[in-house]
Amino acid sequence: MPTDAPTGAVPARTARRRARSALARLTRAGLDNDSFRHEAAAILREAIGFDWWCWPLIDPGARLPTRYTGLNSPVDQSQRRFCRLMPDTWDGGRNRAAKAAPPGVTVLSAETGGDLDRDPCWREMHKPAGYGDTMGVLLTAEGVCWARLHVGRDSSGRWFSDEEAGFLAGVAPLLAARLRDGLRAPRVHDDPGPEPGTIVVDRDLSLVAATDQAWQWIGRLGMRPASDAEPLPGFIYAIATRVRLQAAGGRWAVVRVAPLTHGPQAGEGYAITLEPARSEDLAPLLMRAWGFTPREREVARLVIDGLSTDDIAAALYISAHTVRGHLKAIFGEVGVSRRGDLAAALAGQPPGMRGA
Repeated sequence: MPTDAPTGAVPARTARRRARSALARLTRAGLDNDSFRHEAAAILREAIGFDWWCWPLIDPGARLPTRYTGLNSPVDQSQRRFCRLMPDTWDGGRNRAAKAAPPGVTVLSAETGGDLDRDPCWREMHKPAGYGDTMGVLLTAEGVCWARLHVGRDSSGRWFSDEEAGFLAGVAPLLAARLRDGLRAPRVHDDPGPEPGTIVVDRDLSLVAATDQAWQWIGRLGMRPASDAEPLPGFIYAIATRVRLQAAGGRWAVVRVAPLTHGPQAGEGYAITLEPARSEDLAPLLMRAWGFTPREREVARLVIDGLSTDDIAAALYISAHTVRGHLKAIFGEVGVSRRGDLAAALAGQPPGMRGA
């Protein structure tokens, strides 16, 4: 069994301490979420060493991957196959982590007792690609999963140690909070975006047809296809319900999936529609990003609907004084002072852009 060498322990601890400080500085650098992940991955690679990484964001409502980025990952060339092998892993549903691993961290060599072939994903994808041990961590902030980071080594590399797993678990809350906060940034859009686009796939998720507007949306989302054999971005292969996606320029899109139920192809595939996100699509996600309590979410939804303080109180069977208390907390969390600006923020727009 490969193990950590006993020498070099102090330099490794020093490297990880420096990496933690570098990550803390990076969270304040004002990068978008894509750039942040690439920079953070480079820092992590110096601290714990790995040969590939993949880092999808997670829609906490749909519990599915959205915006994916990575480097040298075996998933890159076969995302459809990966999604079929690991259908319930995005927010920890698989939960096979070894008892020795920190919460939220999965080390494959530990959970398989050193027999990596026991894992079907490693056996069918990683092993043929020449890769060895893998480690994954859920990135959660305030109990909500916002992303999942996977790293791996080649077949000649050593296994991930308890110390390395502990380091990754230690920086995970910092990374999660930064990615969550990256979703809060409002963006102004000068164009309405493409019309809704549709993709049709068969039961095996192979592409059957797509409209020009669908390809325009895929281009705006900034997600390159894995290969000619897999021309669709990875989220198409993972999706089983609606999921919100943020495009490279900050524009949000909603993806909806419906099974084919009529005609000669009934039951043989799915129609996938990509369209601009409306405020009612974004509000639940952004409320999570701002950390609203369940009651604050109820109040905020009624504010968006235009109800007065007295009407909100009547609708929720609470006093007007309690409503004002919730509004004060909500305004403080979002950094606004007016209801219109709150509605704009929960639509992904800057202050003063309500209804945009």
